[in-house]
Amino acid sequence: MSEQQRIGEIIKKARESAALSQGKLATLLGVQNPVIYKYESGKIKVIPFEKRVKLAEILDIPLSDLLYSDEIMEKVREELGINYLNKEYDSLDALAIELEADFKNIDSAEKLEAVKAKFEAFEKKRLELEKGVAMLHELLEEITKKAEELKKLN
Repeated sequence: MSEQQRIGEIIKKARESAALSQGKLATLLGVQNPVIYKYESGKIKVIPFEKRVKLAEILDIPLSDLLYSDEIMEKVREELGINYLNKEYDSLDALAIELEADFKNIDSAEKLEAVKAKFEAFEKKRLELEKGVAMLHELLEEITKKAEELKKLN
């Protein structure tokens, strides 16, 4: 089943649960009757986002149910800051390289203390990132469960 069909099924079930005809939903949504049929049958490749927002409101369903997988992944990236985590890992890598170079050049107690302080900062950042990754793993499990539920419905 395609994403268009999956979203169409959700719209159809929600419309029927709300005891709305396709014509009534079309009127509430501000589109012509055949458009609702095309939404429900998956014949429209991408339903405009603003129409999905309005559909979610009218049908009293979560907007997330009407998102396409690429939109879901982008939302996940935004909400969890995956792009931020990637940048942080890059800076952690750079700091590790810098630490290694500094360690090789220790020739005084002051430099040793500076390297120790830098290492403590490195370790703190590493632990923070580890927590972020653990959170992402939990989300991945939730997404996997949701995907399995969607497959069972189809």
